[in-house]
Order: sequence, then structure tokens, then C-alpha cells
Amino acid sequence: MNITEKAEKILKYPICDHCLGRQFGQLLHGYTNAERGRLIRTIAAMTIDNEKEKSSMNMSNFSDFAFHNLEIDENNRIKKQECSICGNIFDDIEKYADKIIKKTKKLEFSTFLVGTKLSHELIEKEENLWESAGIDFCEPLKAEINREIGKMLEKKTKKKFNAKVPDVNFIVNVDSKTVSIEINPIFIYGKYQKLVRGIPQTRWPSKKYKTSVEQIVAKPFMKATKGKGHKFHGLGREDIDARCLAWRPFVLEIIEPKKRDIDIKKLATKIEKKVRIKDVKFSSIQEVREIKASRSDKTYRAIVQCDKKIEKRGLKKLKSLAVEIMQKTPRRVLHRRADRMRKRRVKSIKTRFINAKTFELFVRGEAGLYIKELISGDEGRTKPNISEILGCSCKCKELDVIKIG
Repeated sequence: MNITEKAEKILKYPICDHCLGRQFGQLLHGYTNAERGRLIRTIAAMTIDNEKEKSSMNMSNFSDFAFHNLEIDENNRIKKQECSICGNIFDDIEKYADKIIKKTKKLEFSTFLVGTKLSHELIEKEENLWESAGIDFCEPLKAEINREIGKMLEKKTKKKFNAKVPDVNFIVNVDSKTVSIEINPIFIYGKYQKLVRGIPQTRWPSKKYKTSVEQIVAKPFMKATKGKGHKFHGLGREDIDARCLAWRPFVLEIIEPKKRDIDIKKLATKIEKKVRIKDVKFSSIQEVREIKASRSDKTYRAIVQCDKKIEKRGLKKLKSLAVEIMQKTPRRVLHRRADRMRKRRVKSIKTRFINAKTFELFVRGEAGLYIKELISGDEGRTKPNISEILGCSCKCKELDVIKIG
């Protein structure tokens, strides 16, 4: 089917310039669909005028043309009809843009994306047109509405349309003639140290712990952004009773922020002294995925207490632990993790004798190695372990993460 034949099929129904031109949207750069539609309509009108008789095309499509050769009774002038495809929705583009602008008066953003929800009736009409005239060069109605509203918003607000990582999404519901806003999160990357024991990395569902690394870090950023909530994505986590003296990478996600123009480096200095952060920068969901997928070695320092006396030279036997360790899920976390066997390698191990029942331990291991259970044995669930090698019951009294990666 050539372009003329396709145009004649489409023009059998009342149709606006946008919907007519959109059926040829993949032909020629530098034209809007409305401009394409007007060109095609003009050529069709010239064809009718040349043939000097009314066409099988719907003559309401040519109500604003002054024919030279075709005689039309003055008492029976051609009247323009509503577009049979979109219902003249493009006449309301500015109205939708103004509704969006009104909703964003207290919202800070630089980039946006527009999405449209069409009624079943509009979808059906468009599909019927495609079935009749083909889809060789067409563009979907939804895509043009999004673009036209986007162009209008750019003009009125001086903000930028961004299809990949917008600050906000505007949703236009054609059926209800309403607009809604989805505010995308702010992601802030950094590295933290936890300088005290007794606080978890993230919020607990119960009120067992008054605060967490997440809440301490999020507090100044929440206040500045007026966010609705927050999430904390860390590269692994330390035990609640362990300090993290290494710098652990994280991404803080601020949900539905009303303010985005913030000085994150200045805000980082307002975090209370239990936690320190550095290297802050704006981040992305991609960096969250990378952090979650990362498997970095960790180096730990532990103070180990034994129930029997040990000799300094006996600690040399612990070098044999620099092997692959078999660890069943520790009993202390069975309530929240599946009971399965894990293989984790101890990369290096060093000791420092303190007294007859106490020594300092330095262990570098693969991500996911349970240090407390490596020390105690966890009733045989971790093998080999320090307790069985030394022939006494050993417990971890203090634990610090001192290096990550």
C-alpha cells in the first residue's frame, strides 16, 4: 500500500492532523506529526479539487479548505467533526501541562518524564486504525501525547525532559482527565565507620535498638530533602556488637524527596559522632545493584577468651585455619536465614598473645565468613574452628572490622 492509498483509507474517518501525521511518523525528520498530517491532508484536498467531485474520504476532514473547482452548496457547508481516533485530545495538551505545573509548586526538580494512561476505548480505536491502514510508518498515540506534553512543560517550566533518570514522573490519565506525580528517590553514595558497639546497621522492625547506622546517617539528609522515608544499602554488614573501623561503602536512598538541591558534603558533617562518613556523592540505582552484588574480602580484629589456659607457642597451630571453612548457618541467625552449608576461605590468620586465657586474632576472609563461629565452632556447625584446634572453649569478646576489600 503506497502513501496515497494509505492516506485515503485513514481519511475515510474524521481525523485530526496529529493522528493523521502520526501514521507516517517514521517518514522525514524535522516535522511534527501535526505538520505531516497537514501536508497529507492538503495533498488529499488538492486531489479532490482536481477531480471536481466529493470523495469517498470523509469531507469533514477538509472543512477549512477553500476548493477552487469543487462546488459546495453554501447551505450545506462541510462541518468539522471531532477526531474519531483521539477525540481531539491534543487540544487539551496545555491544560494537562498546567495541571502538572500546579501540582509541582512545592516540589524541587530539574528533570522529568511524562507517561500516559489511555482508556480502553482509545487503545481500541488506535488498534482498529492500524488493522485497517497498517503500521508501517506509525507512532503510538501514547508516545506523541508524552512528547507534546513534555515539550509544553519544558517551555513553561524551563525544566528538562529526561527519559532515563528523571527526578519526577508525571502520569496523565486521559480517561479521568487527571494527573499524578511519582517522585523518584535521591541516591547518596558514601563510606561509613561505626565507632561504637551496640547499634545495628539498619532499622529493626521492633524497638529493641533505639537507633541504627541508617537512622544516624539519614537524619540530616531527611531534614534537608523533606523526604518521606529512607533505605540503606550497605556493602555487607557488621554484627550489632562489632565496630566497623574500616570504611564500608553504602548508598542511602531518600524516598519521595521534596527538595533535591542540597549540599551533601556539608550535611555529612552534621552526622552524630557514633558514625562517620566520607566520600559522599550523588549516586544511582545502578550503584545500589553493584554494592549488593559486590563480594569483598574483610579483615577482622577479635579479642578471644578461652576457658582454659593456653600457651603462646600453641597459637601457632591456628595458621592451619588458612583453608576452606565449612559453615552451617549459625544458630544465632537461624530465625532469619535458611539453614544451609556454606564454604568460605580464610585468606590469612595472625595472633598476638595477651595472657594465659586471652589473645588477639586477626583474620582476613572471604565475604560471608562468620568470625564468631570460626572462634567458637558453634557446637560443631563450623569446621575447622579455633576451639577444636586449641582444645578448649573459645569465645569472641570483642570484634572489629578493620579492612574491607
